[in-house]
Amino acid sequence: MKRVLHFQGRMGLGGAESFMMNIYRKLDRKKVQFDFVIYDDYSDVTDYHEEIQSMGGRIFVVTNPKRNIIQYVIDVNKLLKKYEFDIVHNEVYFGGGLNLYLSKMNGIKKRIAHSHATEDGKGNGLLIQILRICFKKLLLKNGTDFLAVSHEAGVSLFGNNPFIIVHNGIDLKNYEGTRKDSIDKKNELGVPSDSFIIGNIGRLEKQKNQKLLIEIFSKIKLKKANSKLVIVGEGSLRSELEKQIIKNGLEKDILLLGERKDIPELLNIFDVFVMTSLYEGLPMVGLEAQASKKKLVLSDTISKDTMLTPNVSFVSLESPLEVWEEKITSPPFDNKITELLLTYDSDYTVKQIMEIYGI
Repeated sequence: MKRVLHFQGRMGLGGAESFMMNIYRKLDRKKVQFDFVIYDDYSDVTDYHEEIQSMGGRIFVVTNPKRNIIQYVIDVNKLLKKYEFDIVHNEVYFGGGLNLYLSKMNGIKKRIAHSHATEDGKGNGLLIQILRICFKKLLLKNGTDFLAVSHEAGVSLFGNNPFIIVHNGIDLKNYEGTRKDSIDKKNELGVPSDSFIIGNIGRLEKQKNQKLLIEIFSKIKLKKANSKLVIVGEGSLRSELEKQIIKNGLEKDILLLGERKDIPELLNIFDVFVMTSLYEGLPMVGLEAQASKKKLVLSDTISKDTMLTPNVSFVSLESPLEVWEEKITSPPFDNKITELLLTYDSDYTVKQIMEIYGI
C-alpha cells in the first residue's frame, strides 16, 4: 500500500479540501492511503478530521509558515524523517515549492504540484514578489508531476511548463433534488416558498468578494421585492459583511448560513448561483451548481473552463451593478446536464488520480 502525504494547510469545507475528500472516499484504500498536513492555526477546523481518521488517514499539525517559516521547515523535516511516504501531493499555491524541495531532500521520489487557483492573492509587495519567484523556481525544479483544475490555473502557476488538467470530480447523483426537497429546505430556513433565491457558496474572505454581491443584491431587492440572498461559508470578514447588511437594511433578506454540510440541498433551493470572486481556478461549487441544473452568473475573473453547461454567464467586475442585476434576474433559470459535465464525475477523476499515482 502506498501512502500519500497531502500538503493542504487546513481541512475545512473549502473547494480544494472537498475535492480531495471526494477522491479519498472512492479510491481503493487497500492500495493507497492519504495523510494530511495542516497548520496549527487551523487545527480547530475539524470538519473532515473524524472521517479522515475513520478511513485510516492521519492528520499532522505543523507551524504556520506565515508566522514562523524556520519552525515550519523544522516541523516538516521532522515529519518527513519520522514517517514513510511514497508520494507527496502539494495543494498549497503560494509556497508549495518549499514543500516539494523538503520532500525531495527527504528522498520522496514522486512529488506532485497541484494548482487550484489562478493567483495567490498575496499582493505585490517587494518581499512577496521575491518569495513568489523563489517558491516558483523551487516548485518547477523539485516537482515531478504538475496538475491543475483548469488551463488558467495551470498557466498561472506553471507557466509554459507542461501540466495535466485533473477535473474537480463531484458525485453527480448527489445533486438530483426534487421540488419537495426544495420546499422542505425553504421551510427549514424560514424562507417563503415564492422567494427568488440568489445563492453564493464560498469563504467569507477578500477573494470571494461577497461585499460586491451584497451591493448587487441591494439593487435587485429594489426591483424584485421577493428576493433573498443566501451566502454559505465562514471567514474573517463575517462581521464586516454583517455591518454592510445592516447598513443596507437587509437583515431579513440576506442569510449568512456559515459552513454547512447540506450543500446539495441548499443548491436545490437557489434560482441563480452567483460568484463575484476576484479570482478562482475552477471552483467546485460552480460544478455542483451546474450538476443541480442551476443558472450561473460568474465574474469574468473565474476560469472559463467552469462553463460546462449552456446557462452560464460571465460579467466583468468593472461592470455597473445594473449589468449584474439584469444578468441575474433574466430568465431562463434552469440548466441542462451535458456530456462535458459528465466527465467531471468523481469516478472519472479517481481513475485519473490513481493513474498519476502509478497505482
